[in-house]
Parts: sequence; structure tokens; C-alpha cells
Amino acid sequence: MITDDPGVINPRIGEKGSSCPIWQCGFNAAEVFGSSIHELHLGGQANAAGLRILKVVPGPAAAAGGHVRLDVAGDALVLRDAKGAVVAAGEALVGTRIVLAKKGQPYATVMIASHDRVTRWTEGSPEADAYGLVYVDGNHIERNVCTGYHDSPRAPIALVLGGETYDLDAKEVRPDAQGWFSIACAGSAAAKLSLLGYGPQSSHTTPDQRQATLKMITADYCGDGHSYTENGTPIQWENVQGTVGLTAEPAAIEAVWTAAGALCVDQTRIADTEIECQLPRCGAYDLSDGEWITYVPMVQ
Repeated sequence: MITDDPGVINPRIGEKGSSCPIWQCGFNAAEVFGSSIHELHLGGQANAAGLRILKVVPGPAAAAGGHVRLDVAGDALVLRDAKGAVVAAGEALVGTRIVLAKKGQPYATVMIASHDRVTRWTEGSPEADAYGLVYVDGNHIERNVCTGYHDSPRAPIALVLGGETYDLDAKEVRPDAQGWFSIACAGSAAAKLSLLGYGPQSSHTTPDQRQATLKMITADYCGDGHSYTENGTPIQWENVQGTVGLTAEPAAIEAVWTAAGALCVDQTRIADTEIECQLPRCGAYDLSDGEWITYVPMVQ
């Protein structure tokens, strides 16, 4: 059993005492001083919040040398030298500072304060690199860019996904985003996309397969971006590739999913939810018709 994420925030999820693991229920999108950094450009272009990477200062464990640049390889952060060779990755990135600018002026410095490896929820997928990304606020207090409760401001609770960004209003994948990468906080739809083995650089999936996964995670039945769920709602799922399977006996089929949303709906994720589109029952459909099939779990 796993819990979904609609791409909207329940501020209580992830608070101290919550029984839902942080990689299943989550945090707000990554931000510094209230400005979003859920997507950044490696070449210094400004994101929608007007923030851009000004420079990168390597940490003490990085290989000594001249100029370095930040990059994403295999959905993990790396530092490269002027010749393109990787000079730091994983734990060696700790202490690296990413200086952000806004309107031509330095705005904030985000430090890679910790690194961890997270087991993905799929068979045969490599572990995901997770980072603790922190900045210092106006009161000289260290803050994790992923807001919400966690035991330490340096907790490694952010994943990265390279070459792709996500429209969390339309619940759509924006592929082939050259130079861009996404920061996905634990519990977010984008983080679950990666943990399910659908990372753009860490898997062989297509944009349509990843968008179907995004629609499924967020319960976007009609494919118009509207999520018919709440953070922490339990569901079960399996994919057509067979890398994600059921872990318990389900109660009923919820839906079969494609990049356009649900092909059919038998029972909504939240009982008695009225959706704003007409979809058939799933009697004529099965997993082979889509990328995912989801189920309502048995009541415990």
C-alpha cells in the first residue's frame, strides 16, 4: 500500500507525529525565501520565479582545480570541470554552495548539506540520490528548501530529475527541457515519479509513460489537471512493465491510466467523489490498455 500526492499541499502532512513516511506524504515544493526553486536551469536562465544560478562553489571534498559547473547525470547532481569530467558526486558534493540571483543581484545561497541513497519502489531500479538542501534565512536560521517538519534542517529529502520539468497545475510532463532540472521534495508527485522508476535520466521510460504516472499519482481522472484526491490517501498500483506490483489484496479497481488521464473509473480514490467528466467503467479495459492500473485497498 502506498499513499498518493495530488500536487497540492496539506500543511499538516509531514509534521512531527505523522504516521505517514516522508517519501509517501510530503513537503511543499522547494523554495527559498518564498520563491520557488522546484526547477532551475544549469546554464543560468531564470525560472518562473525569476531565480537563476549565478555560480557554484565546490565543497571541501570536491577535487581541487579550476572552474566547475553543476550538472545532472542519471538524475543525480554532479560537478564537472572545464573538460566535462565529473570531479564530484554523491557525498563529495556536501558543502557545495549554489548561489542564486534575482533581478541581477545575489538572492540566496543554497548549500548541499547532506547526501543519502534512497531505495526506489521498483524491482531492478538503481537507488535514488537524495540531498539536504539548505539556506540561511533573515534570522540566521538554517532552513531546508523543502518546507514542513523534519528532524533536521539538513535532512536529505530532495531528489533531482534532469532534463525535464513538470507543470503541476496541468499535471503534465515538459520533456526535452535542455539544461533544466527539477528539485522534487519527499512526498511530492515528482519525487514519487522517480521512486516508481520513471525518472527521465534514470529510466528508459518515454514522456507519455511519465505523464501517465503523474496523472495516476495525482488522480487526474479527466486529464485536465484537476486532482481528485488528498495527500495521504491510500491506493495500490501496478504498471504494465511489471516493475511495480501489488503488495496486498485490493478491494476494487480504481482506474486504468494513460498520458491523457483515466481510461475508465470503477471507484474513485476518495469514496463518492463526483468527477467532472464522463468515463466508462473498467469492465472492457485492463492493464494492457494503459501504463498503470490502480486499486482501492482493503479496509484494515
